Amino acid sequence: MVNEEKLLKRLKKKAKNSIDEAIEIYTPYVSTVLYNIAGTALPREDIEEIVSDVFISLWRNAENIDLNKGTIRSYLAASARNFALKRLNKRKEYTSLDDVELPDKSDFADSSAESDYLWNAVMKLGEPDNEIFVRFYKYDEKLKDISKATGLKLSTVKTKLSRGKQKLRKILSETEELL
Repeated sequence: MVNEEKLLKRLKKKAKNSIDEAIEIYTPYVSTVLYNIAGTALPREDIEEIVSDVFISLWRNAENIDLNKGTIRSYLAASARNFALKRLNKRKEYTSLDDVELPDKSDFADSSAESDYLWNAVMKLGEPDNEIFVRFYKYDEKLKDISKATGLKLSTVKTKLSRGKQKLRKILSETEELL
């Protein structure tokens, strides 16, 4: 489990490797937030740049984060959302949350209709289920690492994956019936 208080103290002191730890722990989450907002409306390079901007912002503004008012995750989510919306507004290509799409699992830039359809369904699972799916299936993270990063018990992560698969089957079958 991530001890946000200790990590935040290290970030505030600009401790060596603290930002590297934050990047390792939170990159999948930040990516999920970005794809919830931007879908495939932004090219891979823009997404990568936004992820970098979010962590630079965390590094620069760590001293302003108050864990009594929120978490590091909530700060990162808000930063990711704001950076993504600014970029989308510049491009005049706003994508609503209803149009969420994730690129093909094998490559951010490669996006087929079938993979978009699947990742769109994954995003409908909601938090933290969609984050668990992204971490497990997209980033090939181990369940133990997902448990640690999300602060959930290992058994809870396993249960959420199992039940998430059932929900996903239901979402996909309902969508197919509509087609």
